[in-house]
Amino acid sequence: MLHHVRENTNSEFAPNRHLQITPDFLDQVLTRLIKSGFELVTLDQFHSRLGEKNIHRYCKMIAITLDDGYRDNLLNAVPIFHKHNAPYTIFIAPGLIDGRCDLWWEDLSAIIAGRDQIVLALPKGHKEFDISTLEKKYQVFNELLHWLTTQVDEEEQRKIVRELAWIYKVDTKAHCKKQLMTWQEIHELAKDPLCTIGAHTIHHYAVARLSAKDAEWEMRESANILEAELGSLPKHFAYPYGYRSAAGYRDFEIARKLGFKTAVTTRHGVVHKKYANYLHALPRISLNGHFQSLHYVDTLLSGLPALLQNRGRWVNIR
Repeated sequence: MLHHVRENTNSEFAPNRHLQITPDFLDQVLTRLIKSGFELVTLDQFHSRLGEKNIHRYCKMIAITLDDGYRDNLLNAVPIFHKHNAPYTIFIAPGLIDGRCDLWWEDLSAIIAGRDQIVLALPKGHKEFDISTLEKKYQVFNELLHWLTTQVDEEEQRKIVRELAWIYKVDTKAHCKKQLMTWQEIHELAKDPLCTIGAHTIHHYAVARLSAKDAEWEMRESANILEAELGSLPKHFAYPYGYRSAAGYRDFEIARKLGFKTAVTTRHGVVHKKYANYLHALPRISLNGHFQSLHYVDTLLSGLPALLQNRGRWVNIR
């Protein structure tokens, strides 16, 4: 699982740094995987092989996925995929591409980075936050991130960050336009034989926080919009955020009912053969910007960290 592929920023305050790796590190990882005997496959191949009885003969296969549709994927990652003849899937949320929604977690970072204090309007009155030091910036960012993802609903979350951005002169639309691909770029990318385009909801909502009806609509219509734009219906889906409170068993069933071949979470782990029964709750290994080390990747590929985290269970869907 990847998000941004770009050079590291020089900013000390970078709370979303875990979502970016450098092009050089991606090149190193793919070189290591191929030398270690891993087969780089499409999600279609992954899906079909999981259904085979003798799946053990495919024990070293990897599918590369990227979430959201950042322009740096096109500029920096795609040439590296071509260098290694590596298939890849990019999951697109149409609302991000056409400007209906924002990269709110990046906007929140920009709001906090640029000043020493912010004031947030709450139902019980205004609350001031001192963000005059680096430590305080991280503390407030994490506090607000937790509040926005647990205490307010998805629509209110976006409204709050958008209002803060307006007050503190952070241009959310310009930010999206700069960071994300255009439809024209996605059209060109979809012609790449190594590329698969997957669905990612319309508004990049945490589907577990929506009603079942709204979650199904977000998932179904994101695929329909991509079909209308690109001419083919996406067969694969990624849950935005993808952690336990953002995508749960109800949502896995919705994805299955909608006919997606696979759906991926951000729960850490390798795919065990038992996941043939849970194709809509697949785990992923995140290439984390804080740990750009081949040793770290090797450790995650062993499956042991996830196995320990899951208390000995190979399958983690509840």
